Amino acid sequence: MKTTETIYKGVALKNGRTEEMIDTIIEKRSSMKTNELAELLGFDSFRPVNAIIRCLNSENGTTKHKPKTVVKLPKMAKNTFSNYYGSGKENARDLIAKAIMETKRQSSNILTLPAAEWIMEKNILKQKPGYKFTAVEREKETYKEMLKTLSSNDILLDAVIGTANKSISEVVVNDKEDTYSSAILDYCGFIDSFYVEINDVLKRNLVKKGGYITITLSENDRVLNHSKQLDNYSHTYIKNCCVDEVVNGAKVTNDLVNILVYNNTGYKIVKKFAYKDKTVKMLLFIINRIDE
Repeated sequence: MKTTETIYKGVALKNGRTEEMIDTIIEKRSSMKTNELAELLGFDSFRPVNAIIRCLNSENGTTKHKPKTVVKLPKMAKNTFSNYYGSGKENARDLIAKAIMETKRQSSNILTLPAAEWIMEKNILKQKPGYKFTAVEREKETYKEMLKTLSSNDILLDAVIGTANKSISEVVVNDKEDTYSSAILDYCGFIDSFYVEINDVLKRNLVKKGGYITITLSENDRVLNHSKQLDNYSHTYIKNCCVDEVVNGAKVTNDLVNILVYNNTGYKIVKKFAYKDKTVKMLLFIINRIDE
C-alpha cells in the first residue's frame, strides 16, 4: 500500500524529523559544522544532518548531478538562513540597537554579521541614520544574498563602508587598535567555535573606548563532558572549574564569556539576555569597552 509522506521544504518528515529541526538546520548550517548540528539536534552521527542538507540543496537547485539533457536550468541560491523573527530575537535586537544608540554616529564603523536580510542594521538606521558598517559573512551563498539585499536598498548602500566574504578573524587580522566604533557579533553558534576570535577582538582593543561588543551565542554548548571533546574550551573549563558541580550549556557559555572579559582589561559586561530561538536557547552578551 502506498503512503503519502509529508514534505517540508523538500525534506520528508520521517525518522524523527520535524519542521523545527529542518528550520534549525537551515538557519545554523552557515555558522556550524554538520557534526555540531548533529549534537545540537540530538543525533548520534552527522549522517542524518547530511541527508537533510542534501534534500534542502536538491530542493533549492544546488545539488550537483550529471546533466540528463542539454538544457541548463538557472542555479538558485541556497537558502541558508530563514529564522529572522520571533519575540526573543526581536527583544535581543532592541537591546543591541539601544547600546549602539549610546555611541556617536560621526566616524562610526560598526563591524557586523548582517546575514542576508540586514535586519539589525536596518533597525539601527531607522532609529538614527548616519551609522556606518563593515559587513562580514563567511558563507558564500549567504554572502551573495546579502549583497542582493544591499544593492536594492539605498539607505544601506550609503551606510556600508565595506563587505567581505570571510570570517571575522580573517577580516580583522591586520586591523589596528580602535579600528571599529562597535562590533555586532551575531554568531548564534557554540562559543568554542568563536572563543579565539572573540578574545582577539578584546585583546587587541579593536573597538574604541565607549563602544560596544555584542555577542550572540547558543547556550547548548555541544555535548558537555563528551569523550570526544579533548581540546575545546568547554572541555577545559569543565575539567578545571566544574568538579562535582552541576553543569549545563548556559553555565559553560556564560562563565567562558565572563572569563574572556575578566582576562582582558578595560571591558565590562553591561547586559545579559537569555531567550529561545525556536528550538535553541540563546544568550546575548553586551560588552562595553570602558571609557576611562
